Order: sequence, then structure tokens, then C-alpha cells
Amino acid sequence: MADEKQCSQQPTSQISEEEQKKLFEVNTAPLKEWPEVVGMLGEEAKKKIESENSDLTVVILPEGSFVTADFSNKRVRVFVDSNGIVTKTPKIG
Repeated sequence: MADEKQCSQQPTSQISEEEQKKLFEVNTAPLKEWPEVVGMLGEEAKKKIESENSDLTVVILPEGSFVTADFSNKRVRVFVDSNGIVTKTPKIG
């Protein structure tokens, strides 16, 4: 029989309280991208993004549009096709 490796993880009771908090911490950082809106209408995607972070300026653009190369942590570009459907994941930038 082949040797089986046993897991050497400590039970939760042997981990410090601080380590336990890190293990079970929920990430509540603001979203930076919205892959779930791909396939939605651009206006619906815009409303969803703005409802999650009202500090952002959401701009709807036709796919393939020329845009500036500057980065803005307050801007999200939503690219849509000729039917107004989101074609790629909107991201802050």
C-alpha cells in the first residue's frame, strides 16, 4: 500500500483568535469589476454599478470606441454592442 499523507492542519481551537478572524473574514472591499453584467442591457448594467457604488461615474460606450489611456478610480466604462448589450466586463479605470 502507498503511504498516505495526513493533513497536519491545526484544529481551529488551537489557532489564535487573530488567526481565526483572518480565516473567516469576509471581503467587503468595493467591487472593481462587474462580470455579472455582461449580456445585460447597458442601461441596466449602469444602474446596477451605480447602485453598488454611487461615487463612480459610469459611461456607456459603443464597443470599439476610442478612449483615453488615463486611469480614473472614479470611472467605469461599459462597452455595448449595436443592440445595447454589454460585451465585456466593466472595470474601474
